[in-house]
Amino acid sequence: MIELAVLLAISLAINIFLAWYTRSTLSNLLYLSENLGSLHDLVFGFGAHLKTVYELERFYGDPTSTSLLEHSNAVREELESYADIMMLSEQIDGEEENEEEENDEEVEGGGEEEA
Repeated sequence: MIELAVLLAISLAINIFLAWYTRSTLSNLLYLSENLGSLHDLVFGFGAHLKTVYELERFYGDPTSTSLLEHSNAVREELESYADIMMLSEQIDGEEENEEEENDEEVEGGGEEEA
């Protein structure tokens, strides 16, 4: 009987640890996803700005501008390989917004029925 209680206590401790570890790992992944999304937006904005400058008559065909444009495109393409991770935070945000909209509709619908 004591052996069963000890095994139960060990199992409970392991399950609590695994739950904590999973939550911690998921929060770190979400943090990483949000930061990668911000980095992607920053690099995409930089590339668009650089392309606009490159297309100006004054700088068109400049080898330095061409090199910078190619480099920014390469960086952006590399970031695209992490798109799955970046989408995690967007999916979670989208699910939260959908839940909020559903809750708002339920509250609005409930108020109309009472009136």
